[in-house]
Amino acid sequence: MSRSASTNSYFAIVSGENAELARVEIETLLQMVDSKYEVSWYERVAIIEGLQNPTDFLLQRAALLKEAGTIIFETDSLDGAAREIPDDLLISNVGSNETFSIRTKSFLHSRKPEARRSIVVELGDKIQRATAARVQLENPDIRVLVLVMSDRILVCMSKESQLRGQLRRRKPGMKPFFHPSMMNALLARTMCNLARVMPNETVLDPFCGGGGILCEIAHIGARPIGLELSWRFLKGASKNLAGIQYSDYSLIQGDARCSPIRNCHHVVTDPPYGRASSTRGEKAVRLVAALFENAEEIILHGGSMCTCHSSDMGVPEVIRQLGFEIEYQIRFRVHSGLVREVITVNL
Repeated sequence: MSRSASTNSYFAIVSGENAELARVEIETLLQMVDSKYEVSWYERVAIIEGLQNPTDFLLQRAALLKEAGTIIFETDSLDGAAREIPDDLLISNVGSNETFSIRTKSFLHSRKPEARRSIVVELGDKIQRATAARVQLENPDIRVLVLVMSDRILVCMSKESQLRGQLRRRKPGMKPFFHPSMMNALLARTMCNLARVMPNETVLDPFCGGGGILCEIAHIGARPIGLELSWRFLKGASKNLAGIQYSDYSLIQGDARCSPIRNCHHVVTDPPYGRASSTRGEKAVRLVAALFENAEEIILHGGSMCTCHSSDMGVPEVIRQLGFEIEYQIRFRVHSGLVREVITVNL
């Protein structure tokens, strides 16, 4: 069986760094566009059904997304799939003056390399005959992706993420000020997404350190506020924000246990723990507990808090004892001695 996919069918392929975190990031971003999306996961592929095309928003925002796009055709057999695609469908998606490339990606244990090579050749020939477009492997205008699933073959118009490369270039060691405790841009962006940060909102990091999270808040177009005890770190955060030519921020030397900040939309933070961080003699879990104790004064109703910490700290238990409901709790191993935990709470 084959059919032209509805104009409301989309896909997203996430990276393999942390599958659970990537899935939650995509689903959260989709909720920010439209709460009515239906999402089905096949390994690292999300099949998305909805009225509004989420592709551009996902590519602009998602740290753990590799590529995304529109599904234009579906069939249940790889053999002869190219011949089944209507010419009109190709003409409506590929312009005569455009260039294109074709790629396949298999999620089968038996990857069928000969059949995959065959569909690339056959589909390429058909697109050229139907549209007069030219093949170009490097930087084509149109990227055609054939997804070989266990139960179906999907022909897609795909766009690759440019954000992932930008985030790698924003790693802590590339910033004007560096400290080993600074969070990498990939995780900082993911946490901002889990908190549902949007442009023009005010977002607090009460343990801002050198400003790794603040910089990602700024890249989204929100207004970052950093609170930090260490004057050295505050100066470093100022250098890092100036380095991205962003001026709409506030930095305050202060104690997160008695934060002077009120009425923020969100809190996104990485509380201090471990050898590279200083808690000034206070147990790290107490710092987090104090933050949640004051959360309803700091964060506007309808806002959220996203924190990252060592799983040994027992933060989920503290949060529940204070009467908050955890939306997401995701663990991932950094190395043999450290398992980190990302937690999101809505207020």
